[in-house]
Amino acid sequence: MLLVAELLPGLLATPFIGRLVDARDAGKLLVVTALAEATIIAWMAWHPDLPSTIAGASILSVSFAISGTASFALIPVLAAGLGMTLPRANAVLEFVRSAGMLAGPVVGGALVAWGGTGNALLIDAASFVVLAAVVLGSGLRRPVEADDDEARTLLSEYLPVLRDRRITIMIGALTLEVYATAIADVAFVFLVTVSLAAGPTAFGLLTACWAGGMMAGATASGTMAMRRPAPIAFAAATVMGGTMLAIGIAGITMMGGLIFVGIAFVIGGAANSAHNVAVRTMLQREAPAGAHGKVAAIYSAGTSSAGILGYMTGGLFAPNGAINAYILGGTLGTMAGLAGWWLFALSRPKAVG
Repeated sequence: MLLVAELLPGLLATPFIGRLVDARDAGKLLVVTALAEATIIAWMAWHPDLPSTIAGASILSVSFAISGTASFALIPVLAAGLGMTLPRANAVLEFVRSAGMLAGPVVGGALVAWGGTGNALLIDAASFVVLAAVVLGSGLRRPVEADDDEARTLLSEYLPVLRDRRITIMIGALTLEVYATAIADVAFVFLVTVSLAAGPTAFGLLTACWAGGMMAGATASGTMAMRRPAPIAFAAATVMGGTMLAIGIAGITMMGGLIFVGIAFVIGGAANSAHNVAVRTMLQREAPAGAHGKVAAIYSAGTSSAGILGYMTGGLFAPNGAINAYILGGTLGTMAGLAGWWLFALSRPKAVG
């Protein structure tokens, strides 16, 4: 119930959120949603019961979807304001997210152990207040042009974006890659505990290997000009698929142990960050500034749907089929990279003359 509450409302609201972000100042939206998130999390801290938790998670699902879409639209504005290249701005964002993946569970666990779940949630709520204050104080804004046209249907507003083959191919390949990775994500705990017969320490170290690889990949991505981000995105997707496939094959042949998986996770994590940075950079450059909200909405809907389906598929392999799950995920991930690049190359405009 909690998983559905965290994912489904935001997914259903995504098409309307894309239109909202393109019609309003994304900076102000980010401030408002951050304050709303702080309020909801604080309310959940004071109401530690199942109905309140489910209701709060449902509201946060929509709020996080709005703030995520607004953040996507604000990155080009922030990059221009700081005199930073777009890939570097996306790389900084990716590095912060990766560091949060690594440090967040540790800090959260320590806060719960120190003061209980309620106090940990209140501290979390305070962090969103700080975010709102920073965005408001920075003056970060994304003005939008007034639309004097008659009211249009939701589909007609999205059609120009959906007709851009380069955007749809990139998001389609990304969606398949997320589906493949989600299958492996579910199998990961069983890969460690059943296939490798290891314990919690190994699980934590391997998780850190992936997060550490992501931080390294984000750092390296920030040094690239990325004049053509699409090839980097598809190459990174192929590498991610290849690492999952290698883990699966090594498991079948009994040649892979914890060290092999750890090395594969570092490589896969680095490719994951490079892929994310390249995809966002390509989409932000390809789409007009006034359509960034809609592009982010399609991006979010595709990845969220793929994640849900991937978790369901991965669950079919538990607990003894983790190796097969990695083979399936690796095969699909490799296909996403190679087939996506082939289709993308065919969609390039032909030279005239």
